[in-house]
Amino acid sequence: MKADPDRPTPLVAVLAVTFAGSLSGGVFWAAIFFVTAGHYGFSPARNLMLAVVMGAIYAAMAAATGRLVRRVSASSPRAVLMAALASWTIAALAPLAQRRSEIVIWAAASLGAAASAVVWPIVESYLSAGRHGAKMRAAIGWFNVTWTPATALALLLLPIVNRAGTLAALALSAGGSAAALLAAFALPVRPGTHEPEVAQASVGREYTFLLRAVSWLLPMSYILCSAMAPLLPHRLAAVSGGTAGGGVAALWMVARFATLLTMWRSGFWHGRWGTLALAVGALAAGLAAVILAPSLLGLAAGLVVFGVGMGLTYYSSLYYSLAVGHAAVDAGGTFEALIGLGYFAGPLLGLGARLIVPVEHAATGTVALAWLVTAACSVGVLGRYLAARRARPS
Repeated sequence: MKADPDRPTPLVAVLAVTFAGSLSGGVFWAAIFFVTAGHYGFSPARNLMLAVVMGAIYAAMAAATGRLVRRVSASSPRAVLMAALASWTIAALAPLAQRRSEIVIWAAASLGAAASAVVWPIVESYLSAGRHGAKMRAAIGWFNVTWTPATALALLLLPIVNRAGTLAALALSAGGSAAALLAAFALPVRPGTHEPEVAQASVGREYTFLLRAVSWLLPMSYILCSAMAPLLPHRLAAVSGGTAGGGVAALWMVARFATLLTMWRSGFWHGRWGTLALAVGALAAGLAAVILAPSLLGLAAGLVVFGVGMGLTYYSSLYYSLAVGHAAVDAGGTFEALIGLGYFAGPLLGLGARLIVPVEHAATGTVALAWLVTAACSVGVLGRYLAARRARPS
């Protein structure tokens, strides 16, 4: 029996694309920097520059995805999604065909960033269109507990795959995006109908203000994450992480998953400003502990707290974006663009720190700049909260 095109897309079809695409993305975005460093001899500064370029492309393409769908194939967003997945597969395979060409690796990284930026806003529209309120939050919960394990699996597979050669991980990424392309055939040609009246009735009175607040908080979280990641190996060595280092480093991902799972199975968080306040506090405190803790236990606790902040921010941001944006591709595009902004600015902090302070103090400079960003974004969140209070009926 064919699915009714006006009804919400069956979750199993969306989640199949999500799992395969997340596996591919987890490998691609992690492996590309190992490939450029190990195979092409990129320095840390050149890898940071590549990360800045990829983040900028991701942000720009995600923001433009809604317009792209309307211009290329408004009647079939699935066609645009499949073209993006095919392009992503080509990007991952290209360096295998031209193993010594630096131009090819730059082009592949750029194309992969652009293609993945187009994929997720469309997938998020299929996920949420035709679902409202609690049903939308539940669908987002399924989405979150699908992509996070897929990304973790990608990171677990990398050391195994890399035994076949530095470029082998890109072949695994291509396999994931190709599997997502095949899974996309199960999607209807367009997302389900999202009834404006029902959608509006499901949007809380302060959701618009909450959305504006998380528009500051979401990129901030990814800036902090991008700034923290390069420092973790050095911090683990400083507190004698030893052989436990890899497991400790993954704690923030475990905490993020647990937070996403909790939010999926509960309703305490939506529509509440306290959730965003907790997220800001967890992100700031977690980063401080990771950088300053004198012991392995303190660093581990910091990673757990940081992961909670990441989970609270991600789930809240995605829900408010899709609820207020009525599940449109543009809503998912804006959400993904803000993540891309974080991926762009995080490495930029690292490059900036290298220009401001001596190289041996670049880590300290990066943290200082990250805290400045946290302070600025926190002011932005506070401003939206005060605006919401002024708008409340007396």
